[in-house]
Amino acid sequence: LTAEEIRRGIETCESLSGRFHIIETEQCTVIDDCYNANPMSMRASLGVLQDGIGRRVALLGDMGELGDDEAALHAEVGAAAAGMRIDAVYCAGPLMKNLAESIRANNPAIEIRHFPDTDSLNRALPELIRKGDTVLVKASHFMQFEKLVRQLTD
Repeated sequence: LTAEEIRRGIETCESLSGRFHIIETEQCTVIDDCYNANPMSMRASLGVLQDGIGRRVALLGDMGELGDDEAALHAEVGAAAAGMRIDAVYCAGPLMKNLAESIRANNPAIEIRHFPDTDSLNRALPELIRKGDTVLVKASHFMQFEKLVRQLTD
């Protein structure tokens, strides 16, 4: 391929829903990465969020299938997030409580709210998201965070 053909291909490539799909709306920019999550992919996605325009908001849900260390792994991601340029983290699920507590302990400047489940977070979205925000949506598939993406983009 020529350099021009490669450039055109990259420019016209569309990402898949739930797999780091960037959606521009009148309200905000949504980074839809809700298909799956593990500690490494969550840290990487949060790292990308740091470069967002406007207020940088993470909507995070439980990571599944992590074994006996699941609570500690969620807390480790929280400690990593606390060191990033993120303005707010709104999270849902019982394991995300560990992440929320870790962020609070390591960086109280980040706005953090924990919700018991996806539906509770979804109902609160209109009050949480502001015009101009860049919003990362990231969780394991079983958390059904595609509901949040629909709420943000409809």
